[in-house]
Amino acid sequence: MPPVIVRPATPADIPALCCLKLKLLALENSLHIGTASEDDWLRDGFGAAAKFTALVADADGAVVGMAIYSKRGFPGWNGTTFFVHDLYVEEAHRGRGCARALMMRLAAEAQAEKAAFIELTVDKNNEARKFYERVGFAHVSQCMAYVAAQPVLPQMAAGKEREVA
Repeated sequence: MPPVIVRPATPADIPALCCLKLKLLALENSLHIGTASEDDWLRDGFGAAAKFTALVADADGAVVGMAIYSKRGFPGWNGTTFFVHDLYVEEAHRGRGCARALMMRLAAEAQAEKAAFIELTVDKNNEARKFYERVGFAHVSQCMAYVAAQPVLPQMAAGKEREVA
């Protein structure tokens, strides 16, 4: 088996990143939110005010996996934290160490920045939870994820509250 090489993504990787992202969205039944164009990826991942960073896993001369993350700061904390938005490996390349190699590189990046931690969210039914636990992530039971998304945002901006049971 050819070795897996993890490297920072470049603008030339945008078509592969888009393809991998669409495959991930399909798995999550969320294709309807995959509306970013290649120009959006260029601006948001590689522009002057980039919103995320991407690592890619190369195997067999092709991009077969990705880890997309952003850095966050918290008031009163010294340093940053890393938030993993996406980790995805092509099905044909799973079980070859691609995801592990991506996470190792991400951990090295976080370590180099003296980040306090790496954070991610995962659906409770996603089998990837086992992988995350094997590589060192721990479920934080006292934390719950909350999301305010469309179509609630306009209502929230207008000061309208919803009834909570």
